[in-house]
Amino acid sequence: MGVTVWAVASALFTIALFAVAFYTAMDFRGVPIDGPFQLYNAMRRIQAGFRPGIDFQFFHGLGSAYLYYPFYRLFGGGLEGSELARELGAALAYPIVYLAAFRILTGNWRTAWCLTALALAVSFISGFSASFFALAFAVNGMLGIRSALPTLLPASLLLARTRTQRALVAGVTIGLALFISTEQGLAAILSYGIVSAVAIARRRDWRAQLGESAATIGLSVLILIICLVAVAGFGGMRGALRYNFSTVPADQYWFFGAPPNVFLSSWRTAFSMVVRVWHIGLALLLGVALTIFYLTRLWRSPSGAADQRRFSFALLAVYGLVSCASLLGVFVQVYVQPCWRAILILLSIELYERTRSADERQSRRPWLGVPRPVAIVTAAATIWSIAMSPLLQVSLASSFPSIITEYLFGNAHFRAEAEWPNDLKEGQRIIDGHRGPRGETPMLWSTYAGWLEAQNGIFNPSTDYIIHALGTEGRARYVSQFRTLRPPLAQTVLPTYAQYEPWLENNDWPFYDELLRSYVVAGKTSWSLFWSRRAAPGPEPHAFAEMNVPAGMAGVALPPIPPEYVAPVMLLEVDIDYDTKNPLHWIPVVGQSPRYLVGIQGAVSWLPISLNPFVHHIRFPLVMRQGQQPRLFFETMGLLPGANYVPTRLRVSARAVDSTNTLWLNNLVERLEKR
Repeated sequence: MGVTVWAVASALFTIALFAVAFYTAMDFRGVPIDGPFQLYNAMRRIQAGFRPGIDFQFFHGLGSAYLYYPFYRLFGGGLEGSELARELGAALAYPIVYLAAFRILTGNWRTAWCLTALALAVSFISGFSASFFALAFAVNGMLGIRSALPTLLPASLLLARTRTQRALVAGVTIGLALFISTEQGLAAILSYGIVSAVAIARRRDWRAQLGESAATIGLSVLILIICLVAVAGFGGMRGALRYNFSTVPADQYWFFGAPPNVFLSSWRTAFSMVVRVWHIGLALLLGVALTIFYLTRLWRSPSGAADQRRFSFALLAVYGLVSCASLLGVFVQVYVQPCWRAILILLSIELYERTRSADERQSRRPWLGVPRPVAIVTAAATIWSIAMSPLLQVSLASSFPSIITEYLFGNAHFRAEAEWPNDLKEGQRIIDGHRGPRGETPMLWSTYAGWLEAQNGIFNPSTDYIIHALGTEGRARYVSQFRTLRPPLAQTVLPTYAQYEPWLENNDWPFYDELLRSYVVAGKTSWSLFWSRRAAPGPEPHAFAEMNVPAGMAGVALPPIPPEYVAPVMLLEVDIDYDTKNPLHWIPVVGQSPRYLVGIQGAVSWLPISLNPFVHHIRFPLVMRQGQQPRLFFETMGLLPGANYVPTRLRVSARAVDSTNTLWLNNLVERLEKR
């Protein structure tokens, strides 16, 4: 009876998640510049025979793409297949991770179903908010799937009875976690190393524990290499390892973790930010408290089965806390959600074990197969969520029945919603207008490739997303390919569509510089600009000032604009030579975290420029109105002492923007003046 009641409660929550995910996939309103097409582009390339790790990379780790690929094909391919795989995978994995963890940690199905219902009820009561949303739904990064194996790693250790079995289970789990998600896999292996160090330090049989830990880590690396070779060959394996474990981490701070993204600029601001964003602050507080509690208990525990159980609990607590390390890159709530799931699992287990012990001492019979307090809390949370969660109510009362009537027995099908029909129509009109003499589809170079490319059977000639052309070599290769291939059409993000377009233009100005020189604006959609190749090159920038920056200067005023370049709106190009200093760069995780910024005042442009610490030169745009007097400020921010940079030389050029490209410039000004 108990299993049935709790399983039904869990099933109701799961059905609601399924309904939300299904409608999100089938009534497509996805944004064009991130989540949906990041996976779909990879699916298309795998299907077309592109070489992973060589012809294309996957930002989170190649395993993510290959994990989804069978389901993409099962659902018929195309954007529909990709979205169904992406959305349903996240929604169904969310309850499955809880159920699997609770089943292993408690040892029986009744309790597992009950605690799963409790965890899901808490999620719905919170409205998924900032604690669980990115785990239960695909959003941008499919975090729920990527963090699933690291979350289940501690429980999986309890399935093994011997050291050899534990090393095998842990090594395979961590290796697969690294294959599926570089970031979460690294958090898993680092957490395992920390907890193993504590176990080695306090156990009498420390040599055996050391051997088990070394075997686990060695096997995890071997599993990662085997998986990469299996899908990408030896060349692709080397390319993927270099990209995911070197190139991406090197750009994590200065590139992704720079304005307009929020980052921890100092210890004082870090404290105030943690207090102000309470979802993050509370997760960190509980994560630290649970880590101390379980590591202390592991240190004090005897050897044997109980000790191994405490090892697993300590590992889950440490993983939850370590997984928050991404906050050092970008301070957003999504990065504490794996920690919140670990906290929810640990607190639920503590509730179960403590109330079970109390019931046994007082000879109280369980209710529906679980301790009475657990049954009462779960029932109350379930009822509360049904009564108070609009998402749950609508999903069960309307969305799920509609899926059956409209999709299973009706004629409803995958469809584009929001601005997509008009955007696709306009994009297709522009492509058709640039076909070759025999109707050949033109090459289209998009900074964010997506649905229009798929609709026309086009593959972006370079990286599908410009933000994934990382590293000094990667950015140079991106621009070099663009210049060499001379595509007849290019597509960029409309500045007013997203705050990240000015950020991209600051960091990847050599590409946009070539765009202004060789292309004119040919059309627009709700989110993008199309550029057509010019018959003759456009205006070149004219250098009008050059200066050495005096040592110790915190800022400089740009020289006056010569009269011949004065206009109501002016586009300048600023070149700066600089040297960075960071004596603590060797520290793992945080060593490259300082940000070297060029602030701007007295101009339309205001977004600080983040300097790449691995090079010594940057060129970026600066937009100003007539009568403004721009100043540049040089500052270093971060949590490490001793880091700074010294600008040595500065050059300024005026860049005329002719009438063919004023649409871009005016739109950029509109975006920047919105702040």
